[in-house]
Amino acid sequence: MSMNPINRAAMIFVAAGVASTSFAADTTTALERLESARIAFENAKAELEAAQAQVAALTGTEINIATTNENTNRVQPDAEPEMPADPSSWTDGWDWSANAGFSGASGNNENFSARLSLGGQRNTSKYETSLSLSYLFGTSDGTKNTARGEIKLKNDWISDGKWRYFAQGGYEYEEFQAWQHRVSAAGGIGYEFIKDDKTSLLGRVGLGGAYDFGSQADEMFTPEGLVGLDWTYQLTENTKLVATTTYYPSFDDFGEFRWNTGGGIEVILDAETGMTMNAGFEHRHDSTPGTGVKPNDVDYYMGVGWKF
Repeated sequence: MSMNPINRAAMIFVAAGVASTSFAADTTTALERLESARIAFENAKAELEAAQAQVAALTGTEINIATTNENTNRVQPDAEPEMPADPSSWTDGWDWSANAGFSGASGNNENFSARLSLGGQRNTSKYETSLSLSYLFGTSDGTKNTARGEIKLKNDWISDGKWRYFAQGGYEYEEFQAWQHRVSAAGGIGYEFIKDDKTSLLGRVGLGGAYDFGSQADEMFTPEGLVGLDWTYQLTENTKLVATTTYYPSFDDFGEFRWNTGGGIEVILDAETGMTMNAGFEHRHDSTPGTGVKPNDVDYYMGVGWKF
């Protein structure tokens, strides 16, 4: 039996109304669940922040909760650790070391020698500063034959690349030289040829001068150039090798120069107390040493020290 058009239209309208009512009910239920989940998330977030604040108040340490990686579902650590802040004043942030060495002989010859030194290093994100003081004393058969003291200060201005600027100054006292006192200063540029976890090789080029006075010195200022290399190598965790050489050509009289070279080894004997063993040498050459004075001086040393 066929249905007339009016009845057919009425049935379609009723079916559409039922479907629409069902869809509206499902949509309302989904929205209610979404709102309930949002409220639960906000409550959980507030609870987490309150717990973090309580832990920070009790321990004095701020707790950061890392985000979760969507792919691996594992907690990811912070990308980069915070770098320590630079010292607030020039007197802060120094690492010091003191060293002492003694030697002697008795019998047919009576000899005694002693070397004392103090060194400081201060490194920041912008500067590298070093200060050293040393004194060498010796006697032979009761007569003093060595008396030498030195103070050196150097500062490097660090750049983002391999280049840097530097300035240095020093004072030397030498009783058994044609001069007794020498004041020197220089400045220039440096370049890091090698810089990694174990090895450092730094070249320097600059201009400066020296002034000698006392004893038989000419007491005049000598303008000089500067060409040098500084090398360090971390042989093991507790052993470090160092070497340096610096050439000072005179601009007053070409062919005259000073040339200082040195090297040494430092071994940490006890990391807890900072006790070290040190050995090395210093070689100083002066092309015009003065009447009756040899052009080369070589000092060898060995002793113990402490880092603090």
